[in-house]
Amino acid sequence: MPKTIALVTIHGMGDTAGDYYTEIYDAIKKSIGKDTWEKVIFKPLYYQDILQNNQEAIFNRMRGQIDWMKLREFLLYGFSDAGSLEYKKEAVGSPYFLTQQMILQSMDEIFDEAGQQEIPVIVIAHSLGGQVISSYIWDAQKPSPAAGIWSVPRADGVADESPRDKFRRMRSLQRLYTTGCNIPIFVSGHKKIEAISPPVSSFKWYNFFDEDDVLGWPLRPLSPSYENLVEDFSVNAGGGVIGSILKSWNPFSHGQYWTDGDVIGHLSSTIKQLA
Repeated sequence: MPKTIALVTIHGMGDTAGDYYTEIYDAIKKSIGKDTWEKVIFKPLYYQDILQNNQEAIFNRMRGQIDWMKLREFLLYGFSDAGSLEYKKEAVGSPYFLTQQMILQSMDEIFDEAGQQEIPVIVIAHSLGGQVISSYIWDAQKPSPAAGIWSVPRADGVADESPRDKFRRMRSLQRLYTTGCNIPIFVSGHKKIEAISPPVSSFKWYNFFDEDDVLGWPLRPLSPSYENLVEDFSVNAGGGVIGSILKSWNPFSHGQYWTDGDVIGHLSSTIKQLA
């Protein structure tokens, strides 16, 4: 069966396993059914391996000099991800650059698997992943970006404005889902805050946040451009009998979005619509 749509996932901050996508993969596959799933190219993006070895080396150097080890490990791995991706991001070979290079290569893989056709793309990004993919799209839309993969010439023979180039630049992105998104942490100190431009006229951005999740934020209040582009949805991530007691009412809800019925249902409906 020909592939007619791509579903791309990108994870959030912290010590993240390579199979981070398992729960949402299983939930979506079950929800949309076999016939629709066979039309989907599933591509999980993974940038933690760019950062993790360095973070573990630093943490191990600190052992014996610090207490509250698990809390410190959480803070170092989580917030180091955010800081490292933004620090010296204009440098070729920086974590910011290498992460964008991984995204570009993944988009090429999708393009080739689709028979070099510009099929619709849906991205679901969790936590820091929302900032990562937004930055990639932002840079790809600028004629002269200051940082990232689009700021340097690419010696791969791909012509500007060719179908592959457009696909790399996310111009087939129909839907962006963000969950537990912390873009406000990165931009709130700026006087002027602008969202990406819609990659296509039919583009929609759905942002899911839990009011108890201190790392997840609504996006529409950021600025007029975000207000015009994004639809915010308040959810009770981690709901259910057990989930409600343990996770849905507190910051632990940050890790529960990709099993939330509202998120899965909305995403599944969109896949069926566009496939």
